[in-house]
Amino acid sequence: MVLVLQVAVVVLGVAIAVFLFYPPPPFSQRLLSWKQRGKLYKHYDLEVFYIDEAGSGKGTVFCLHGFPTSSYDWIKIMPYLKDQFARVVLVDFPGMGFSEKPGDYNYSVFDHADVVEGLAQSLAISSTHILAHDLGDTIALELVARYKERLERSETGLVLTSLCLTNAGLFPGKFYPRLVQRVFLIPVIGRIAARFSFFWLFRNGGFGEVFGTKPTYEDFEDFYAAIRYRDGNNALPGVLHFIKERYENEDRWVHGSLKASPIPVLMVYGPADPVNPSSVFPDQFRKIVPQHKLVVLDKSIGHFPMWEDPDNTGRSYIEFIRGLKSNKPKH
Repeated sequence: MVLVLQVAVVVLGVAIAVFLFYPPPPFSQRLLSWKQRGKLYKHYDLEVFYIDEAGSGKGTVFCLHGFPTSSYDWIKIMPYLKDQFARVVLVDFPGMGFSEKPGDYNYSVFDHADVVEGLAQSLAISSTHILAHDLGDTIALELVARYKERLERSETGLVLTSLCLTNAGLFPGKFYPRLVQRVFLIPVIGRIAARFSFFWLFRNGGFGEVFGTKPTYEDFEDFYAAIRYRDGNNALPGVLHFIKERYENEDRWVHGSLKASPIPVLMVYGPADPVNPSSVFPDQFRKIVPQHKLVVLDKSIGHFPMWEDPDNTGRSYIEFIRGLKSNKPKH
């Protein structure tokens, strides 16, 4: 019996070593090229990765990614954005992508909003459109809340021109985090579980199941490689604090920002999304904010519309932007 226990301990030790030290997949050439396009911005003591690219249109758009991924999410609709805007700015929020990922950082939607405003100031950007997804939607709503407050006080600051949201748990109690996310939110246990994340579970578990139209195996490797960069899996439980913040700030972000937005809002929605299911989300959106436009994509499109259906997502967004310009009053 003692020998059996000793063998079991050795096997468990080997398994733990494999999980803790097994290297992430290497960067593909496309992911490496994306990283090489970026620069680093200093947010307090953290290095924040961003890309600032020139386009052939007018105005600026900030692209805000979701959890647990990065600015790389937007690569497939970049041609649409660069055709429409003079400047496309994409940022990896702390704890994700190619930004710094300390395990003990106080990750927060409010801090992420500070990153956007600070980066905009450093790049001499005074006004911008916002294109957001998932966690990025919530960050965008905090930016709208701040913009509203500045308008009410006649203060200067970053001017928001429009907001496009894509799939996100906007309404507390009406979205359904995946099992792995719920585990990550458990104190102590979540941080232990994050250290034992591995590619098969990532692809076939919580992350893979949110797609209606599945990415390729190589795409999943890219997503995972970016997450594991700088031991990012260890930061994910802290980053997930935004789920609790959504409940705590429902009045500010849903009723104050979304419902009473001072800027035009578009929602582009993929209905094959288990986090925001079609049986709940469209009706809730129309009920809460009937004044905002909702574009529902094909029933095969899930939580990542910009990845699963970049053409219709890109076209819907550009049509929205061009509509704003055509409806602008003439002086």
